[in-house]
Amino acid sequence: MGVRVKVKITVDDKSIVTSALINSGFESETPDICIPIELARQLKLWPSEKVEPIETNTAGGQATVYAIGKAKLQLLANSETKAEINCNLVMNPHIDEVLLSDYVTDELGITVISFKKGLWRHTTDPQHITRTSTNPEHW
Repeated sequence: MGVRVKVKITVDDKSIVTSALINSGFESETPDICIPIELARQLKLWPSEKVEPIETNTAGGQATVYAIGKAKLQLLANSETKAEINCNLVMNPHIDEVLLSDYVTDELGITVISFKKGLWRHTTDPQHITRTSTNPEHW
């Protein structure tokens, strides 16, 4: 199943609320999230001449992704903002949903309880609180 959370991505005056998949295999030294090409278009970041191509290794092999800017990222739960960070946006033309790196997952305070069952909690939640994944949103 995987763990998906609701996030709000804001670039300048444009905001989009969507689901994001916690990807423990997306290891990063900086606060990176991957977004699909259609979401980049909705945020008016693609196409652009200011992108930086990056060669990277993924679970599917070598891929070219694009550093396309920065955003404010909010973790939402039951109409409440649980956390907010600044992050780097990486557009991956081979994905169809938002992916959160291990770095961003930690910065947002997300603790995965069960990947298989799609369960998580926020670091500020009491131990008896268990949250369920949101439905996937494919772009």
